[in-house]
Amino acid sequence: MSPSPVTGNVNRSTLFRPLHIFVFVLFLLDFVACDLNNFTSPTFFFQTRPEIHAPIVNFDVLRPELVTPGYIFTAPYRNVDSGVYIYDNYGNLIWASVADHGPTTSHAPHVCEYKGSPHLCYFRGHQHQGYSRGHGVIMDQNYRIVKTVESAGHGAVSDMHEFRLVGDGSTALLTVYQTRQYDLSDFKITGGMGWIVDSVFQEVDVETGKLVFEWRALDHIDPQYSYTMPATTDTSGDGIQPFSPWDYFHINSIDKNKDGDYLISARHVAAIYKISGKNGTTLWELHGANPTFKNLNFGFSSQHHARWHFENGTHTYITLFDNASNGPNKTNDWSHGLIVMIDHVEMTATMVAEYGAPDPEGGVSAGSQGSMQMLPNNNVFMGWGEKAYFSEHMSNGLPIMYAKMALPESLVMIYRCYKFNWTGLPVTNPSLWAYSRTGQDWDGMMFYVSWNGATEVRTWNFFTSDSPKGPWEPVGNTPWSGFETRLHVDTFKEWALAQALDEQGHVLGVSSIAKTFVPSPGLMPYCTDEGCGTAALPPDDEKIIQGGIEFRPHGPNYSTGYDTANYFPALTDPPEEEGHPGDGGGVSYVRVGSVTMLIGFAALMAGLVGFCFYKHRAAQLVNGWSDILQQYLASWEDAYLGSRARQAFLGKYAQLPQNGPA
Repeated sequence: MSPSPVTGNVNRSTLFRPLHIFVFVLFLLDFVACDLNNFTSPTFFFQTRPEIHAPIVNFDVLRPELVTPGYIFTAPYRNVDSGVYIYDNYGNLIWASVADHGPTTSHAPHVCEYKGSPHLCYFRGHQHQGYSRGHGVIMDQNYRIVKTVESAGHGAVSDMHEFRLVGDGSTALLTVYQTRQYDLSDFKITGGMGWIVDSVFQEVDVETGKLVFEWRALDHIDPQYSYTMPATTDTSGDGIQPFSPWDYFHINSIDKNKDGDYLISARHVAAIYKISGKNGTTLWELHGANPTFKNLNFGFSSQHHARWHFENGTHTYITLFDNASNGPNKTNDWSHGLIVMIDHVEMTATMVAEYGAPDPEGGVSAGSQGSMQMLPNNNVFMGWGEKAYFSEHMSNGLPIMYAKMALPESLVMIYRCYKFNWTGLPVTNPSLWAYSRTGQDWDGMMFYVSWNGATEVRTWNFFTSDSPKGPWEPVGNTPWSGFETRLHVDTFKEWALAQALDEQGHVLGVSSIAKTFVPSPGLMPYCTDEGCGTAALPPDDEKIIQGGIEFRPHGPNYSTGYDTANYFPALTDPPEEEGHPGDGGGVSYVRVGSVTMLIGFAALMAGLVGFCFYKHRAAQLVNGWSDILQQYLASWEDAYLGSRARQAFLGKYAQLPQNGPA
């Protein structure tokens, strides 16, 4: 296999192409928003945490008696709220990072060992087309960020494709995508400076930030060996402008063995390399343009997530995710996880195991991203990359879990998925919402309680009182039954609280005191014993805003929000002791921003079009549109959807119960 030839003149420009871009960007923004809904990417609704829009996990295959114990770690992006989400084996949400740290693009959350105890590690940053800019995050079991890790030296910040601690957790491996000037005349890019991505990996001291080891692809692998030429895929770049450098190598994973050598995967050269930890030389190359070994029964392309599995003096076993596709081109109909045995005596490579998705269509073709994890019991856990799916397989290939978090139409993706044991001990308080349809004993009341991130809760105790100061009367208890546990009791009191108990009956935490919500006579017809329905958005937002809204107290429990005289802090003592009232004083207001943001966005795009006309460089912008679009999408989501328009956007999501749609 040889590199694809370059044809045609890349220095083209078209005067009216910026106008096409403007229309296309507006269309794509609408497309992205419209394709997020309860069918393509359903989300949970929780009474206690309505701000959490966690994806619902739908199982095509689930064998609970066979799956490996532990928790599933994912980080979907392009969904309603990007971030880290942890689930149990039944699809119950355990932790949503957006509730503690806000929505932000994150990748590859996994359990790591740091300073002798389990921590949560992941990458966090800004998403570009095919790479990211950001840093590594180390979080303790209380979900507090205890350390961030940045790239060393004077180059670009770290990239999404790898962030992991190695050894005893004192050093970290990370990738860097560094834009560099480069003479690309051999690739028919002439008339000016060419631009290229240098794929860099570093090992960095976590505490000091000092560089331990660095390797740069351009020092060792010539661009002529790339199978991805400029301007050929959505991640290749055109090599003409610094905002669209040619990504000829595309490093996407790093591992380190006990001898101090490194294993790296490079998507755009379809190769996996063993790199000397002493001098950075290539010790061997699997597949690619200059293979060290003869492949006996397999091939791969556009691969991800290469890992050491086993090594001795004569053989090496590695695992990898074979995408077999980069979008436009395929080397296999379906993507697979592979276990490959390298024989260093015979100089051959043999596939010894293969794991495919048990999809009704016959498999899954992931044109980007993906992961393969060997579990301690020899089961295999797969993440299906640009398809927001994950699966677990027994060592013989039998699928025992296959789940989907979003459909392809949603454009939601997950770079990597993992499964680990984990103990989450949040320092926040449990969240409680109490409700009664009539406020009468004969109608009773409902308790809704949750605790974001808590893995050790086994039972919830509930208490009520006529006063926020107590005394507190126990009225019921129930086992933990998902992220949000519910209980109905045949009594009514104005005030409520909840206790979280572990398996031994020890109190783990106590909720804040909550005043029981009772709907007013005007709202009551729209309520049931479990709660009230969602009101439809007014038909004309602007008319209502212009006309003004008079906020008046209605009902015995009127509250403009959580921070009011009707809301009290957590008890510092057990429930039998008296609580302490809070300060109160909440404020409610209407933000007017959607129209302003639309006008601002249109002005920005008009400026961009004018700039392109002036410069007469439309072709370069076309070839680099993906990277720019990612940045505009992020700004648009943060700003535009932060206003009342976000309410309309989220209004497409019905309030689904935590068990998902029927």
